[in-house]
Amino acid sequence: MLAIGDYQLHSLTVQEFLFDGGPLPSRVDPTKPRPRVRLATRLLLIVGNGRRILVDTGVGDLCWTSRWAANATTPYRLEEELEKHGLQPGDITHLVLTHLHSDHIGGAFTCGGDRLVPVFPYAEVIVQEQNYRTACRPDDQERLSYNETLIEEFRQLFLFRTVSGTHELFPGIDVIISNGHTRGQQLVRVSDDQTTLLHGADLIPTTAHYPTSRVTGNDIDARTVLEEKAAILEEACKKGWILFFGHDPFRHAATVLRGPCGFVPGPAPEF
Repeated sequence: MLAIGDYQLHSLTVQEFLFDGGPLPSRVDPTKPRPRVRLATRLLLIVGNGRRILVDTGVGDLCWTSRWAANATTPYRLEEELEKHGLQPGDITHLVLTHLHSDHIGGAFTCGGDRLVPVFPYAEVIVQEQNYRTACRPDDQERLSYNETLIEEFRQLFLFRTVSGTHELFPGIDVIISNGHTRGQQLVRVSDDQTTLLHGADLIPTTAHYPTSRVTGNDIDARTVLEEKAAILEEACKKGWILFFGHDPFRHAATVLRGPCGFVPGPAPEF
């Protein structure tokens, strides 16, 4: 557990999966499969001031798509992870979604016969307006990353709220905007006078993404990613921020140090 201001922060590791990575197939042998990268799904749980806030949900129980089911290497462990902190899904008061790509929101629903049922029935869902508009009408580049069925389910929730731009959600908790991975991604930041933790979402999803020159195949605008990462890593290094990683299979968080060849991960408290 990490305490920042009035909040207690917890890292929930709810799933592991494989994702295509590395270089494109060789022109000499285009049938050669691409290497697969081991990734995790980590959720940030923030508890305090009468709120129990969950940042993202992960893929979920996978009942609605085979695309992610084929990649999962462990069951979805949300309930088990929440139970470690004396909570159940119904205790979550707010669900803050960094963006609406399927691997970040699928766990918000489960199968109930022939329909999807909200997993967090009493939680207010908070999404960036720009990302919601993108998800409703994705272009060809992002069409596979957004799931039309899930977006429609969110649209029908009574406790669904959009916010615009850099925004204070609650005292000590705000979001900053990143547009390189997808338009309107929001990075959740928890701060007090001494400590700041920033959720890296899919801008800095693992320690392997510390090099400012490294982008992912799902980024829609590589140049913007490079600029955004450079600015955030610079500020995090100067101010001693802790970065939280939503997909790192080995570390849930790290600080930022300046090495001879660029930024490198530094130590971070366990929580």
